[in-house]
Amino acid sequence: TRKNHLEKSLTSVSGCLNSLSLASPANSRFCVCCGVSAECSKREVNLVFLFDGSSSMRAHEFEMNKYFIKDVMKKLSKLSIKFAAVQFSTDVRTVFDFNDYQNGSAEEKLMTETHMKSLTSTHKAINYILKNLLNSVSSGADPNAQKALVIITDGDPSDNDDHNVLNTCDEQNILRYVIGVGKVDLTELTQLASEPKRNNTFYIKDYSGLKGLLDNLQKKIYNIEVSKDAQGRDRQKELSQSGFSVVYHEESVIVGSVGSNDWRGALYEVTGSGPEFRQTEIIDPAVNKDSYMGYSSVLGMRRGVYLLFSGAPRAEHTGLVTLFTKNQNTWTVTSNINGEQIGSYFGASLNLLDVDSDGDSDFLLVGAPLFYQSQPRAEGRLYVYTLSEQYFQRTLNVSESTTGRFAASVASLKDLNGDGLSDVAVGAPLENEGVVYIYLGDRTHGINPELTPQRIPARSVLPGLQQFGVSLSGQMDMNDDNLTDIVIGAQGGIVLLKARPVMSVSAQLSFSPKEISLNYFECPGSNGFNAFNLTSCFTVTERTSSTGSLEKKLNVSLNLNVDVVRGMSRGFFDPMDSSSSSLQQSVLLDSGFSCFNFSIFMLRCVEDTVSPLKIRMNFSQTEMLSGNSVAVLDVHSRTEEYVEVPFQWSCNSNNSCVADLKLNFSFTNDTLVVENQAHFTVLVLLANPGDDSYNTSIVLHYPEGISLSKFNAINLSQTRSSCGDRDSSATNRTTCRINLPVYRSGTTTQFLGTFRVTKWDNEWSDWMEMMITANSDNNGNMSDTEVRRSVPVQFAVDLAISLVDRGPKPLNLIYKVENLGVKGLLVSVSLTLPCQTPHVILTPHNFSMQEVHHSLISSHHQIIIFVETSVLLSRTQCRQSLWEKYSFYEFRRDYVFNISSELNFNTSRYNQIGCDDFSQTEVKVEFVVPPSLMLIVCTGAVGGLLLLIIILFLLLKVRTNLVTLQLISSFTSQILNPICVCVCVVWVFYTKASRSV
Repeated sequence: TRKNHLEKSLTSVSGCLNSLSLASPANSRFCVCCGVSAECSKREVNLVFLFDGSSSMRAHEFEMNKYFIKDVMKKLSKLSIKFAAVQFSTDVRTVFDFNDYQNGSAEEKLMTETHMKSLTSTHKAINYILKNLLNSVSSGADPNAQKALVIITDGDPSDNDDHNVLNTCDEQNILRYVIGVGKVDLTELTQLASEPKRNNTFYIKDYSGLKGLLDNLQKKIYNIEVSKDAQGRDRQKELSQSGFSVVYHEESVIVGSVGSNDWRGALYEVTGSGPEFRQTEIIDPAVNKDSYMGYSSVLGMRRGVYLLFSGAPRAEHTGLVTLFTKNQNTWTVTSNINGEQIGSYFGASLNLLDVDSDGDSDFLLVGAPLFYQSQPRAEGRLYVYTLSEQYFQRTLNVSESTTGRFAASVASLKDLNGDGLSDVAVGAPLENEGVVYIYLGDRTHGINPELTPQRIPARSVLPGLQQFGVSLSGQMDMNDDNLTDIVIGAQGGIVLLKARPVMSVSAQLSFSPKEISLNYFECPGSNGFNAFNLTSCFTVTERTSSTGSLEKKLNVSLNLNVDVVRGMSRGFFDPMDSSSSSLQQSVLLDSGFSCFNFSIFMLRCVEDTVSPLKIRMNFSQTEMLSGNSVAVLDVHSRTEEYVEVPFQWSCNSNNSCVADLKLNFSFTNDTLVVENQAHFTVLVLLANPGDDSYNTSIVLHYPEGISLSKFNAINLSQTRSSCGDRDSSATNRTTCRINLPVYRSGTTTQFLGTFRVTKWDNEWSDWMEMMITANSDNNGNMSDTEVRRSVPVQFAVDLAISLVDRGPKPLNLIYKVENLGVKGLLVSVSLTLPCQTPHVILTPHNFSMQEVHHSLISSHHQIIIFVETSVLLSRTQCRQSLWEKYSFYEFRRDYVFNISSELNFNTSRYNQIGCDDFSQTEVKVEFVVPPSLMLIVCTGAVGGLLLLIIILFLLLKVRTNLVTLQLISSFTSQILNPICVCVCVVWVFYTKASRSV
């Protein structure tokens, strides 16, 4: 609670308060006609209520009729109007006449009237009223009075106007108002009303709507009361409502009269009494009609000059505040200030604030209860103006309530909290059942804009209150306790809120011992110990000057939080619960000095034993515990305190800690073998023979193509490391935090760092260099914290050679060389063939390359083989000798011999990790030798020639005759021709066969 809580005390008052209606002061329950010495122009009015008693009306509706008539008479009881009432159905009956109204028996007769329950003879009833009431002196009617008739019916007339009673009413100038209820024909009912017929005819859905017509009908009846002479000119004081606002000035009273001069409004200064009674009108000529000047007024003084402010909330539709100053007993207009929003009712409430109570008014408070603000949504605004040489200078706008007509009332209050400054109360009577806001005073702005006001809702004061805060006052001490009390108006009563003593509280935190010992910390360890004790002390003094036997104790809720700046707290309150880093406790503070003790526990293994534990304590006032606490906490009291508890300082020098970091590392592998997802490790040694090292880190610099997988201490110790991802500024650097926040003196730790090859196809040099550095905030040794090491780089390859086609083929061998590794390399291929066999000699004849996934370097058959490719090497051999020189038949022989292949590459740059680089293959060859065709042809030709010679020789021997010779010659030619053909065919066949072979 930020301001004085006020003791609730409801005091009922006699009389009644006017209901709140900002839009129409005529609805107030003040005397309607005459203000102070108002000169009224009135005449008597005789008014008759003619209400329906037919059977279509139910019993409760009949009762509503009677209550409506009763309310109208009560509202207009102070006017010069006499009432009578008649019930009509088939018959007509006088309920009470004008004599009954004057002698006070009208209300009793009305409430005991019974329901007739028949037809609706309206014209008959009007004729009855003319003869027996309005024109009958015996009924108490005044012959010179204005005659009026109010007809209430829920049905159309069931009879005819046989006697022309409506014309008679017009001739006698009888005003007629008709109220139709339910399902009625308004055309018929309109004929019953006087001119203007439509304006004098009203319709409601049911009888419950009669209450809503009360104000409207009241105004129309009131207008009847005004004389005909008055109706022909502007009203002066007939509707003045004098006293709508009142201020006191020395020996006079200044009253606001919002209805004067056709609702232009005015102020009247009233002095003297009896024969010396005098009133002087104070007006602003610039104010137009319907401005409601005098709606609010306030009087103050500044530098010896009286200042009179008057509000006119409807002036120019935006509202107006006029300043009057008195010069030689005459009030004159000095300045005006206009509202900023149409319909805001600017000036509906006014007050002056003497913030330092020196007798000079410092600020003007202006309420605009109908001001509307959409973002953020608010209804009502309070304007604060500084009274300077120019009189008006706005300094602050205040809005609180989203709905409720905030600033409908405003009041300056005497000092409530003992700071020597006057305070302010603002009412919002339509916010729920009503709310009052209390603001502390401020020398610069009038009210303090930085402090949340105290909010006093009606329901917290007394259930059933309505329009709580419609009026406010807070300048008096009502119960002699030297504290200012507040009187708050509500509908039907007032509330007295008594002030309470305001207590100022100062708090402080202390702890023991003065530092947290490091001897209790050891990792690993999960149990807790009492690290230190915390003491919270309070000093309570009263800011106000209350008297009497009031209790001056405070009930506060105390909140303690350990390690508030960290996500995971190192300290806790409950030794069984390490998560209990906060504590809430309610305590009762007596006036004077009081202390409370708390134990703080910590775990034995914590990461940070350097940065101090920051403890926060805050407190606030709570509801009463013992029932006797009356005081309230001062809003200016500091309710939050901090303290830092340090850890033990363990350094050789009292002035500073200087660490002595020493770093070294080595590779655990002789070479770096580059292959996909390959790993290699480094061994890092970090020693600190100096003082404790703070925020220690190891930075690893490595080339592109590798990344750090993990970095951990390899010996069992409490040293911890935490490595993030690669540093954002470089992709080949990683920083590892070592045992944050402190790397203890005398600690030596070995770390094993594992790296992974991520880019095997990178452009690697022959050597890979790595640099590792050690850093800390207080390291004094810079020479032993940077180490560089190099390791030779080899690429992992996996070459394989195999015979592709093992089937027997004539002298055609195909080999395939594959690179199964991840890196392309330069390879020499060597094939070893058998030098000579008893029958076959194989020598290199042709070397051909297949596919395109290689590069040929020279004629010595060196190739570069890339990853996931293969090379086919084709080797062709030719036959150099035969098994036999000549043969007449075909024969087959099997022969087995070995052919070996070897792959050669740079072994200093590459490392064979798969199969051997030497392959030997056993080849089984089947040789097929065909017969000799040349031998066959030559043998056939020689044999045929020898046969021909033998035949010729035999013929010559026998010496045959010529015929015989011719016959022989013919025979010889027949024999030799086929022989020659055969020889030619054999020769062609031989030639082709030789080429095929």
